[in-house]
Amino acid sequence: MEETEILNFLNEVTGSKFREIKSNISKISALLKQNFTKEQIIEVIQLKVIQWKNNPKMAMYLRPSTLFLERNFENYINEIERIKQNPQLYAKYFAEINNVKTEQSTSGAFDKIDAMFGKRG
Repeated sequence: MEETEILNFLNEVTGSKFREIKSNISKISALLKQNFTKEQIIEVIQLKVIQWKNNPKMAMYLRPSTLFLERNFENYINEIERIKQNPQLYAKYFAEINNVKTEQSTSGAFDKIDAMFGKRG
């Protein structure tokens, strides 16, 4: 079941233990019914983990009730499209928000972006 796979992915990358309860699964199901793909949902999870995991104020929002809320999700998808259009700009931003200090580490930030959204042009 795609919903379970998505929830398991969220748990894996965040270290959380969200259960397969109706309130979690139904939000994912609603997104899939709105013709968002499993891949798009995974991209949103990846993006928000990069942005929020190391931020004490935002890390608590790495949860199904925030990530999979329809009114938020459309914004997240559009953010991903902007990143795909200018990945170098966002790689620098991700390096800054994740406190990356060295040039070598910055290339790691590029690697994350490349892995998520394809090679830069």
